[in-house]
Amino acid sequence: MFYSFFIALRYLFTKQKEKFISLSSLISILGIAVGVAALIVVLGVMNGFDKELKAKMLGANPPIVVSIPPAADSSQVIHGLKKIKEVFAIAPFVYGQALIKAKDNAHGIILRGIDWQSEIKVTRISEYLNSESRYPLKEALASGRSHGKPPSIILGKELKRNLGVNLGEEISLISPASRREHRFRVSGVFNCGMYDYDANFAFIGLKQAQDFFALLGPTGIGVKPKSGKDIWETKKAIQRELGFFYSVHTWMDLNKNFLSALKLEKTVMFIILTLIIIVACFNITSGLTMNVLEKTKDIGILKAIGATNLGIKTIFVYQGLITGVLGAGLGLGLGLGLAYLLENYQFIKLPQDIYYLDKIPLNIQKMDVWLILLSAFLITLLATFYPARQAAKLDPVEALRYE
Repeated sequence: MFYSFFIALRYLFTKQKEKFISLSSLISILGIAVGVAALIVVLGVMNGFDKELKAKMLGANPPIVVSIPPAADSSQVIHGLKKIKEVFAIAPFVYGQALIKAKDNAHGIILRGIDWQSEIKVTRISEYLNSESRYPLKEALASGRSHGKPPSIILGKELKRNLGVNLGEEISLISPASRREHRFRVSGVFNCGMYDYDANFAFIGLKQAQDFFALLGPTGIGVKPKSGKDIWETKKAIQRELGFFYSVHTWMDLNKNFLSALKLEKTVMFIILTLIIIVACFNITSGLTMNVLEKTKDIGILKAIGATNLGIKTIFVYQGLITGVLGAGLGLGLGLGLAYLLENYQFIKLPQDIYYLDKIPLNIQKMDVWLILLSAFLITLLATFYPARQAAKLDPVEALRYE
């Protein structure tokens, strides 16, 4: 069978009098290269979006949320959570909607009441605050009024811009419970990089939020597991400890539809872009079929001197696979090169209000690259079967009769 490889190379690289790849083979190689490169870049971008959005969601929200019904005793819930060995930290919070007003601007927002010391152990909110915000918040969010001034509020970056306010200025919050107007002082700016969060979220102290919404205790408790890998085990342990009267959700449960859409989008893009490789492989099939017709005499001679049907098949399978490997190799280099340029030079900017991010993120995963290369190899292999089978079926007597 070893002779098959050398004959395949000769057929592929020596067309007529020129030692060059035939136009048909060149088109096939370029088609596969474009398909492989496009798959690598697009899946890398999809993985990058997936990773960035998950990181931002997890940074702004607790990994696990325990919802507390109005009639429940939050102190008992907190005591029960502290007994669970998988739990690393807990942070009570109040969550609700409010109307914010500043000057002539008004917006509906999501208002979260937090305990600063607990919150920074469960989420990464401190990483999302500008440098001017951090110092006063530890005391201001805990104690409310400071030196006779209204209590502090942290606004999302886009929300602050839409309201047209600066640090130190006062805004009004209107409570849906009492419909009274409450004054707050802008003491911090929150910027996680996700437009929906930065344009709609605001944070105040836990006690101020309870007064604002006329609540006796927190509406939920954020929980951080000891390890990110233990999130599902921690959820089960919490549910066992507290019982089914309390709702326990991971951040993935709360964003299930969004994450499912990301996963489906990645799968669809893989299928669509694989069609480029399939089209290129159709060209391999047609090229090999023409090659079989051109080499009828050669096939007849090879069979006459003892070549088996399997040996003849292997010649044309090798010829197609060499084309596929060259195309996949070229596509791998091209795809990784484009990914490097996109990641390091960021010459494509995104509208943040549409894509949540202001630049294209990239995360090339080895498993995806291997899957792409394997898919290209298998599709190429399938494309060689029909012409190779036709070559093996040739009768040497018929092939040489008119020679």
